[in-house]
Amino acid sequence: MNIGVIVTIAGGRHSETDDERGAPRKRIDNNTNAKATSQLLMGLPVGSCDVLGQSIIDRVVARLRGFGAQRISIISEGPLPGCTASSASGSLYRTGSTPGFWPAWDSVVSEYLNQGVETLLLVRLGPYVELDLRDLLRFHRESASPLTQVYNRHTALDLVVVDAAPLREGTGSFRTRLSALIPQRQRYSFTGYTNLLAEPADFRRLVQDAFSGQCGMRPVGREVRSGIWYGERARVDRSATILAPAFIGAETCIEASCTISGATAVERQCEVDCGTTVDDCCVLPGTYLGMGLNVQHALVKGSKLFHLNRDIEVEISDSRLIGTTSPSRQLSRRARSVLGPSGTFGLNLVTRSSQLASLLTTRRFGRGD
Repeated sequence: MNIGVIVTIAGGRHSETDDERGAPRKRIDNNTNAKATSQLLMGLPVGSCDVLGQSIIDRVVARLRGFGAQRISIISEGPLPGCTASSASGSLYRTGSTPGFWPAWDSVVSEYLNQGVETLLLVRLGPYVELDLRDLLRFHRESASPLTQVYNRHTALDLVVVDAAPLREGTGSFRTRLSALIPQRQRYSFTGYTNLLAEPADFRRLVQDAFSGQCGMRPVGREVRSGIWYGERARVDRSATILAPAFIGAETCIEASCTISGATAVERQCEVDCGTTVDDCCVLPGTYLGMGLNVQHALVKGSKLFHLNRDIEVEISDSRLIGTTSPSRQLSRRARSVLGPSGTFGLNLVTRSSQLASLLTTRRFGRGD
């Protein structure tokens, strides 16, 4: 498959012009009524966020390779996400000779054209799409159009196939040559799984869809009981209660008398401290939840909590409630995983204090009930 793939990790909201740093702000879309949405989740590019043990970008790259695509480059619209060092796709991240997105993009396109690539696939994350790449390329060849864009019903997706020949033969920047092909584009109608990941609720729905089998994502870990997965070196106290479906990420620690329920995903290197209940939540990597909390219907990342029902994000300054897992906590957790029982699942009944601290009602946030 002689194809070159450029995967862009989306940053902030779209606008019609570039910013001073050269970040891309224009979509291949003539729909002036398209809703502008941020592709950041609690300050992180959504494409770099983990879903059940693996980042969205790593899952997309693995899927592309499964279809035979070998030339894959990743460019970020903003600063490179912090996960790149630990990402399985970290070596694919590219930067240009000068700062900014477009110099990096032009550099990759030029390299692909010099290598004799016949077709380019441009993917922007953003939206998560489970596409049959072979069928898309077949449609593109049969349409005899130099550019094909994927549509989900009436919504244009940031997923484009373009012939390399007109990019080689045109004048001006590669971006200008690509824009000149837009009037000739063909629409590829796609009815498979799509999640626009435009809002925090969309991210939560992606996790729920993965648990229920509505999309192709599967948890990365060992299924210790039907519908319950533990990542590598996860540690769950035997007095904790884990209700399916649930995911406990690699090197995550669930302490005594905790309850994890409601299709909750606690991602890698987290700690849920004693007596805390987590229900219907996504806890993103490296997060600490303090003792005796009741966290429901939320996304949590470090000191930030987004409540899905109230559609509000708050940041907590008291690290005893929520925060990041400190190096000392991580070291202690690793020691316990080595010296003590690892990943033990128990059915013990638990008893909790009647005065649970609730992240949703505490007057510390000025929202006392």
